[in-house]
Amino acid sequence: MRNALITEDTIPAEITDLAIGYRRLPAGKLANAVTWMEARAPQPDLAKPLAMTRITMPDCASYRAIFLEIGAPWLWDRVSEMSDAEIATHFADPRQHLYYGHDESGMHLGMVEFFVADSNEIEITYFGLFPSLTGQGFGKRLMAGALELAWRLNPSRVWLHTSSFDHHSVIGFYSACGFVPFATGFEIIDDPRIKGTLPRNAAPQIPLIEAEWYPCGPITRQVARA
Repeated sequence: MRNALITEDTIPAEITDLAIGYRRLPAGKLANAVTWMEARAPQPDLAKPLAMTRITMPDCASYRAIFLEIGAPWLWDRVSEMSDAEIATHFADPRQHLYYGHDESGMHLGMVEFFVADSNEIEITYFGLFPSLTGQGFGKRLMAGALELAWRLNPSRVWLHTSSFDHHSVIGFYSACGFVPFATGFEIIDDPRIKGTLPRNAAPQIPLIEAEWYPCGPITRQVARA
């Protein structure tokens, strides 16, 4: 079968604009369906909050390990692109909040990051449990702890966005925590497993596609670089 080399400018039209209404992405790209959600008042009796410890300046190696253990299954790769200096600069900003959640025994269960905007809004930017702990009720307790801290700052609202890369129950979970959808959209990203910021075996539930397929065979996609 023939294998041809194409560049960004020579991708056949049918990849990006099919008449039937679907939009097909070039190999190496991923489409993330996003739902934005907000809460404008505390949710009473959500769950017993976990103990939350604020980490004002995390150890970079430990933070990377925690972030990737929690997030790699959902294609979080931010820390893989940040140097130690960039992580330090990020958390030197007092508007950035990082918390680790612990149970009564002191066991570390998960992490929450949120950003306190100058507009008096709080965005939960990252939220997650260690993968082995999901489905045990800790998620609501972690969120209860995070929201307890957030509402103490008297924001006009707390908001976040979900990802179709996340667990299939995520919108139901956030709804049960008092969040209401207010917008939807799409994000197109480079697949971090191809980009090299995550292992190739990360998030096996999300297809990894490296070549376009046509009746004549695969067409390897290579983006022209400066």
